[in-house]
Amino acid sequence: MGSGEYNSTRPPSGPPLRSDGRAAILVVDDSPGNLVAFEASLKSLGQPIVTATCAEEALRELLSQDIAVAVLDVQMPGTSGFELAAMIRSHSRLAHVPIIFVTASSRDYAQIFAGYAAGAVDYLLKPFEPEILRAKIRVFLELHLREKQVREQGARLHQHELRELERRGQERLQRLTESLPLPVWGVRPNGSVHVCNSAWTTYSGATAEQTDLLVGPRWVHPIDLDSVRATWEVGIRSGQPFEVQCRLRSRTEGMHRWFVLRAVPEAGHAEPHGFWIVAGVDIDAQKTGEEERARLLRREQRAREAAEAANRTKDEFLATISHELRTPLNAILGWARMMRGGILDAKRMAHAIETIERNAKAQASLINDILDVSRIVSGKMRLQVGPLDLPAVVGDAVQTLRPAAEAKAIDLQCESSLSQARMAGDPLRMQQIVWNLVSNAVKFTPRGGRVHVRLEREGDYARLVVGDTGLGIAPELLPYVFDRFRQGDATASRTHEGLGLGLSIVKHLVELHGGEVVARSDGVGKGAEFVVSLPLGAREPERLDAPQAPIFRVDERANYVRAQTRLDGATVLFVDDRPEARALADALFERYGATVVSVESADQALSALKALVPDILISDIGMPGQDGYALIRNVRRLPLSAGGNVPAIALTAYARAEDALRAKEEGFHVHLPKPVDPDELVELVANLIADGARVDGPVHASGFFSPPRSEPGRAGSAD
Repeated sequence: MGSGEYNSTRPPSGPPLRSDGRAAILVVDDSPGNLVAFEASLKSLGQPIVTATCAEEALRELLSQDIAVAVLDVQMPGTSGFELAAMIRSHSRLAHVPIIFVTASSRDYAQIFAGYAAGAVDYLLKPFEPEILRAKIRVFLELHLREKQVREQGARLHQHELRELERRGQERLQRLTESLPLPVWGVRPNGSVHVCNSAWTTYSGATAEQTDLLVGPRWVHPIDLDSVRATWEVGIRSGQPFEVQCRLRSRTEGMHRWFVLRAVPEAGHAEPHGFWIVAGVDIDAQKTGEEERARLLRREQRAREAAEAANRTKDEFLATISHELRTPLNAILGWARMMRGGILDAKRMAHAIETIERNAKAQASLINDILDVSRIVSGKMRLQVGPLDLPAVVGDAVQTLRPAAEAKAIDLQCESSLSQARMAGDPLRMQQIVWNLVSNAVKFTPRGGRVHVRLEREGDYARLVVGDTGLGIAPELLPYVFDRFRQGDATASRTHEGLGLGLSIVKHLVELHGGEVVARSDGVGKGAEFVVSLPLGAREPERLDAPQAPIFRVDERANYVRAQTRLDGATVLFVDDRPEARALADALFERYGATVVSVESADQALSALKALVPDILISDIGMPGQDGYALIRNVRRLPLSAGGNVPAIALTAYARAEDALRAKEEGFHVHLPKPVDPDELVELVANLIADGARVDGPVHASGFFSPPRSEPGRAGSAD
């Protein structure tokens, strides 16, 4: 049913103007709930909203009111939205009304194309974004208002012209032309002007002798001249009034404005050889509105195409994620089930264990990449800044990848003209930059190829060049190699694994260090080269507020964790709500001689603390009831004699930087993201127990069980 101050049964005698001059928005949907939702979404536009539940009501509203835009549901009982659109387009008074289809019934492109074929200007799928719908409707409201103003202005000018011409008559032509505010000429059939009024002279600076419609003097826009000539020749042959649109230059404004030239035979000279009266009506506002509408429609089309391209890229990336995560899972589950079946001999058992470990590391690497990109998108990627020896960082990263290069018989060369280049930066993230670039080069270089890494100085900048003789980059892809989710080959038949995130992460990390990175390639099959420029002491990179406690990093393990492989006599309190995690802890620590007390909740952990004072507490964070943060707060409230200062490790899957900082603030000594290498966990526990009371501040450990590509700082909490 229609809404607003107009009754839907009013006779369709023409669309009346509302007292406030506002045009209405028509929403047609057979669902009352949808109509309420539309009204709520469009209310902020400040325009009257007219609703209808069927085609009959909609046509009644269209014929009785001034409708600026119609929003139609496609699937309705009786007459569908497509059929209603055809009715609207076939009606002379309604054909101009813009139509937007909104439907949840089908996402088939054939259905969408059918909507556009039915006369729609847009086709939206439910659920829709209210802001997008409001933006689209706001465009058509503005265009409707401009067209209405132009029509009213044109009607007023036209009526004024006719009244003046009728009143004065042919014999008073000179007086008529002088009294009109419009430019008026008396024109011969050959286009020469024998008389013009002062309005034209004032506007253009041209006299009658200087004016010729067919020669195109300085006041006619060049691109309009051919149109004026062709229309003039047809008009004078027919002897009937005619119009032509062109742009005339204003002397006073110094610009061209749109005019419609209306030519009628002069009274007594209806034959083609007589004189013609030509009046120029300024339609610049109308034409500007039309051009603006066309421009907005083109912009909307480009935006829609860009959105469709982004959706395609997103879908391809999600398909790639699914493939890359499922592939290692397949190997892990397959070999695990074969091991459970007891059908493997010793050789195959060793192969199975190696395969499971390798694929688990590959999956952890993929997850680290996704987390890094998530931090980049949310603006939470930061650096832990400190002194950085760039040649040492580059050399370490290259050495890490040398076995992979040798496995493909690739000649990996590294040279540096810098003996030392110290700068402020994050050593782990810088190692990640080098690792990603070099591993990419090794990955895309065929067997027997060459990869070169060169570090040199260029003014106040260090210049890192990583080049290869590999597959190269196609020219059309080169501008987009650092885009997130963009891959040269995203098809199912692609020959290289990965998510296509490494280079986008490199670009962001380089920029955080105040530098820039560029890619070069002569084309497919001709290799590629990446050049990183980093300022030497130019400025300090972005960073988080540095915690006061020492930061435990992968590359510092040798300094902090001293070799100790036994936990004889030690008591470990392990808290985790997952039975498999507790079972693993029991087996692991008992193997190294420790006594393990495993509990599944924070309450049980506090009860255990009352019965004994463990040498170390290892707790999960995410647990039902009280989480690990609540547990450590309660522990730190205990007296020292009751375990209030027990060394504590947060062993958790919450791996963000903010999680690490919170763990520190709540009272943990170490934040250790899952998954973790069991032997290295034991080594860390041994050294924390050995240090005992000397551990006076929290320590942040960055995921030990990271694959090689993550060791230079890819772990989740290292940012």
